[in-house]
Formats: sequence, C-alpha cells, structure tokens
Amino acid sequence: MRALRLDLFQETACYKKPFALKISETYPLPPYSTVNGMLHKLLDAKEYIPMNISIQGDYESIVNNYQTTYFYKKKEVTTMPMNQHMLLNVKLITHVNAEDEILDKIYDSILNLDEYLSLGRKEDLVRIDNVRFVEVDEYEVDDYKYRINDMDKKQFRFYTLKNNIYIPKKNSYRLSGINYRLNSYYEKTRNNWTKIDTLYVDRERKIGLGKILLDSESDIVCFNNI
Repeated sequence: MRALRLDLFQETACYKKPFALKISETYPLPPYSTVNGMLHKLLDAKEYIPMNISIQGDYESIVNNYQTTYFYKKKEVTTMPMNQHMLLNVKLITHVNAEDEILDKIYDSILNLDEYLSLGRKEDLVRIDNVRFVEVDEYEVDDYKYRINDMDKKQFRFYTLKNNIYIPKKNSYRLSGINYRLNSYYEKTRNNWTKIDTLYVDRERKIGLGKILLDSESDIVCFNNI
C-alpha cells in the first residue's frame, strides 16, 4: 500500500476539545478533523475528499496560557479571561492513504508552498521537516505462533510503540489508553460530524497479538478508516 508520510514540528499547539468551556483543554495529538482540514487546504478542495489518516507523535511539555476569550451572543459581545492549555515542541508523524492522484497533488503542494501552514489554531504554525512516499505492509504479531527461524514471514513476537498514537478502537490490540470520540470529517448532507471511537495509547506499550501495518521505516500505521 502506498502512503504519504509527513514529519511535522510545532513550537506550540492547542488542539482544542470542543466541549471544554471553563478551560481550553487540548487533545494530546491533533484529531483527524484537524489534519483533514490541513490536507484539504493543501488540495484547495471545495468538498470532502476520502482519505485514510494515521496520527502519532509526542510533545515536550504542556503549559497554561492566560488569554482573553470572546463570546458572541446575538448582537452582544462579552469577554472573559480563561486558561488555555498549550503543547510545547510537538513532533508528529502523519501517514496519508488516498488515490494516487490525490497523494501526488498533496506532495506537489507541499513542495511548492506559498504560505505557512497551521495545525490547530491559526497561530499554531507547522513546520514540515520531511515528506516522502512510503510503502505500508501488513505484519502478524503473535508470541505463540512466532518462529524465530522463519525469516521470510512478515511476523513479530511483539511490536513496541515508538510514539504516542491514536488507534481506532476496532483495532485496539487489547491495549489500554484514553478513550476519545474524535471528529473525522463533516458531512454536509447530514449536517453532522463523522466521529471515530479512538484509543490514545502511550509510547513503549507492546502489541502482542493481531495484524499491524508498518511503513518501510518500521513505524506503525493506524489508519482511521481501515
């Protein structure tokens, strides 16, 4: 399977949770909808383009930022000071799978950017450290069936996560983590968000059973729609 891999960096980021009212809480990684929005901006898309996205990464620390928040109610505008959570020095790995024509267009758009990209808030600029095409293949993880002398099979005894990652719950590999119901994309015909039940899993957790996808650089890929 062909995929486009993006290695990203942000000095600061706030991926705001939609129902965090008293404090602007942030997700630990950007939700699928946020990455979807950035990719559709690169494509200058006027409607939703189907694609599969995998998101993983890490950050150095989280801090509180005190800011003035504006509330709009009919013709009245009020303000209130609020705490906002911000992630510092965020490193992300994003894999994208779509039609070859779409992947090629995203790649070309990145190579010919005429403005800065943001991910999260408008002021959360994103630096693209690397972009390249990778092959994604399926491997079997099973400690019981593992045969150390069978080098030709795509097989692991276990796989250790290198980064914090979103894993759709339908492929949770019996892992534990934080449950999120993440927005994926907005369906105009239904006026509703398509959501995905997702598990946020910390790095260094071990997958001991199941089928996993790995890219050609041995990083796991957990697509939202597969």
